[in-house]
Amino acid sequence: MMLAQMSCTELSEWEQFYDVEYFQTDLIDTHFSCLSHHITDMVCKDHGLTPADFSLLNPQTRPEPDTETSDEAMMLAAEGITGGIRYGPGGG
Repeated sequence: MMLAQMSCTELSEWEQFYDVEYFQTDLIDTHFSCLSHHITDMVCKDHGLTPADFSLLNPQTRPEPDTETSDEAMMLAAEGITGGIRYGPGGG
C-alpha cells in the first residue's frame, strides 16, 4: 500500500537513506519486543498487551481519557496561585 502511493524519486531517496541507516536497530527492537510478548503470553494468558507495548524505540503513548475540569475545580486551583484573585461569587 505504501509503495503504491510513493513516487520514484521518493523511493530512490529512501533507498539512499537506508544505504546509510540500516534497519538493524528496528529489527532487533522488533525481535526483542516479540520475544518479551511471547514470554509474557506464556506466563499471563489474559494480559491485553501487544508486542508494541514492549518496544523500546517506538513506545506507545496511550491517550488519557478526556475529562473536562469542572468550574469549581478550576476556581479552587486558581485560589492556590500566588496573587490569584477569584472572580465570581464568594470572590473579593
